[in-house]
Amino acid sequence: MRFKKCAFFVLLVVVLLAATSVAFAADPETKAPPGANEPFKEAGIESLLYLQDWGCDINYAGDGYLNITGFTQARQTVDYIMVRLYLQRWDGSNWVDMASWPFERYAGSYVAGAKDLQVTKGYYYRAKAAHGLTENGYNESASSYSGYIYTN
Repeated sequence: MRFKKCAFFVLLVVVLLAATSVAFAADPETKAPPGANEPFKEAGIESLLYLQDWGCDINYAGDGYLNITGFTQARQTVDYIMVRLYLQRWDGSNWVDMASWPFERYAGSYVAGAKDLQVTKGYYYRAKAAHGLTENGYNESASSYSGYIYTN
């Protein structure tokens, strides 16, 4: 009889501890990504002969709808200029590319693109963009990232 009471008590403690740890564990998607929530750009020094400016942004329109935008601007008309927009979602430890869309122009100095999207609520999202241009066989590239937003 004493063994049954002891076993019951141990089982009760294990069940309570398991329930408590589940109740306090948050979904990884609901934890905010680390670092500052600020947009940023990346480019090597060799990428700035023709490339003048670049960037991307994300906006939440509500009810699970997002808008992402991006642009690439050259100092002069170039042979080819592009921006590829990416939608990224935070999986609890990494930013994961969900989809991408290219926007390009030949013989221009500016290209921009925008995409309206319906997404799953309850996640953090951000925009990423790859920027590039070609002039007389010379290629330049850069990247940009928006701040992140939470969809609810």
